Parts: sequence; C-alpha cells; structure tokens
Amino acid sequence: MNMPDTSLLKQQYNKSREEYGERLEKMAEEISRILSALPLRHQIRYRIKSFESYCEKLPGLKEADSKGITDFLGVRIICPFLADLALVEEALESHFSLREIERKGAQISFREFGYDSVHMLLDLSGPLIAVPLYGVEPVLEVQIRTILQDAWAEVEHELVYKAELTVPSVNIRRKLAALNANLTLSDIIFQELRDSQKEFIRKQQKNRDIQNAMSGIFSSEQLKQDLCTQQIVPEARESLEQIIIRALTAHSEENFEQAIKLYSKALKLEAPDNVRSILLNHRGMAYFALSENNAARADFRSALEHDNNNFRAWYNLGLAHKSLSEFERALKAFQKSASVNPAFTEAATQKIRLHIELGDKETAAGEFAELKKSQPHDREVLKLEEELGDMLRPKPDNKD
Repeated sequence: MNMPDTSLLKQQYNKSREEYGERLEKMAEEISRILSALPLRHQIRYRIKSFESYCEKLPGLKEADSKGITDFLGVRIICPFLADLALVEEALESHFSLREIERKGAQISFREFGYDSVHMLLDLSGPLIAVPLYGVEPVLEVQIRTILQDAWAEVEHELVYKAELTVPSVNIRRKLAALNANLTLSDIIFQELRDSQKEFIRKQQKNRDIQNAMSGIFSSEQLKQDLCTQQIVPEARESLEQIIIRALTAHSEENFEQAIKLYSKALKLEAPDNVRSILLNHRGMAYFALSENNAARADFRSALEHDNNNFRAWYNLGLAHKSLSEFERALKAFQKSASVNPAFTEAATQKIRLHIELGDKETAAGEFAELKKSQPHDREVLKLEEELGDMLRPKPDNKD
C-alpha cells in the first residue's frame, strides 16, 4: 500500500482523532478499573501521538520488516514502588492479549545511562476504528514505571532526545549516569523501606491477633461454674479444675510451653465435649502465640469437632488460616464465627480487614455498611472505622 500524501493524511488524522480518542479513553478506564482491585496506588496518563510525531514514523513503514506504528495510542501507568510494577504487569497480562513486552534499560550496563520502563503492546480485537489511519496497528502501548523512573524519562527526554544530543559530551554523560544511578538506588531503597514497613505491620498484626485470641481465655470462676453443671465425679472434677486453673495461670503469664503441657494433661482426663472444646481452643491459642500455626489450626479444628458452636474456636481457626495464607478458609471461618454469635463483632471486623488486605475493597465496604447498620455503637466497629474509614466508604456512582 502506497503512503498517501501529507495533506490527505492530515485530513484523515483530524477526522479520525476523535474516534481514536474515545477508544483510548475507554481502554484507560478499563485498565484503571482492573488496577483498582490491586493493593497499590497508581496514576494513569494517556495520549494520542501528534500528527508531527505520526509523520516521523511513516518513512520506516516502507521497510520490508516494518510492523507498523504500534505506539499511536499510549497509556502510561505510574506507581510508587518497584514491586508494584510486577503486579500491574501480571494484571494486564491476565486481562488482555499480549503481543509483545520489552523491558527498557535491561541491557544497559552500569557505565551507561538510560531510563528503565516496562513497555507492553496489548492486542485490541479488530480495528481500532471504522477506517483506521494509514500504518497504525490495532494495539495499545502501555508503559509501566515508578514515579522516579517517570521523572528520569521526562528529564532525559528534554535534555537528550529533544536536544538531539545523540552523543553527549563526557562530562554530561558522567552527570547523567550519576543521576540515573542515584534515582535507581533511591527506587531500591524506597522498596526496601516499604518491605520493612510491611514486615513491621505484619508483626504488629500478628501480635494483635494473639491478643485477640487470648482475650477469649476462660477465667477460673467461669471454669468452676461450667464444670459444676457437668456430670463428672467430684474428685475428678476437682483434679481437672486444678490442672486447668494452673494452665490458665501459665497462659495469662505468657508461659505458653507450660500452658500447653497442662492443657494436654487436662485433656487426658474425663471431660464433657464443651469443656474439651474449650481446652483444645485454649491449647491452640498457646500454639498460635508461639507461631506454631499448624498445631494451632489442628487444635481449633478438634475443638469444633467437640462443639461446632464454639464461636471463639471458629474465630481462632480463621486467624490460623490467615497466618498460613489460607485466605479463603480464613474468610469462611470468620463468617461462621460471626453467624454463630452476631454480637461477637471481632469476627466480622477481621473478615472486613482481610478483604481489604486481599484488595477487595468493594466487598469490604459493603460488609462494613451492613455491620455499621446493625452495630452502630460497637467498640470494634468504631475502631475499624477510625483506622480504615477512607477505604470503607463506597465509591460514588459516576454514571450520571
């Protein structure tokens, strides 16, 4: 196909620009919708190549191996951290047909300078518009960068590309290389700081989970009342009661190894199902406090075999599943705990927190709205709202 003359191309460009713009805007909205489900902040910019830039690409189309213009429509996704880039890349690959991916800067040595960026070409089904512009491929170029990578690309574009400095002086090259190295190092340090912060938060959450689990420890008075209602020989009841009181004391003093030994000793004695369920749940909590999550999970499951309505065992099972990254099972266990005892709002709030951690903010907002409606003055509900209020507010409907 022969290339049309410039005046005709200009007419075609102006005529098709609006249609291309509508298609590009829809694609940007679709990408934004996909990324909103990920646990990251992002900015999206998009552009149509100017007529002048479009014309600069046309001479290359005469070459036999030319694949057409693939960057006529472009979207740029900018994220704060390096680890975010992989999440974005994976999300786009799972939702679109990928024609090509290029990692800019991957081949540059430490002595050179150049910008880092992931470039993806997403295949779009069919032509972009009814009458495609000459040479334009039905693809969308997506660039994925960190904030610092984007800053470097913009500055380099002004200093080198626009100035046509294909071979800058040695002095300029040294300065550019040093600047690029500093920005690259800054990206790495920011990521390390974020990883450290997330690990600190994870440990805090683990400690909070342990405290939540331990808040369900029976008092010795509760234990005596419960045992007195059971059909147990008085001598056996007294022996069981003494062992459990010692176990509870060790547990409350955070002597978890001793508590586990005493709970195990008590479980060898005669006891009704509901008491065995309590003992297994408590031993599981001690294992959980020691980060022996598999043993804790096994005890919580055994506790539920003896009393399926033990809402605290369901709750603690959810905590164990969560620590083992068994998130779907954790959600089900929290749901079961909340359904057995709706007044136990810790289970419902934990479920909402987990939805947020998994990036499902929409479900979290819906469940929180229902919980706030039924328990507007509950301490746990108010605490959750104070901590995560912005994330729990439903998004406004912009369809008007």
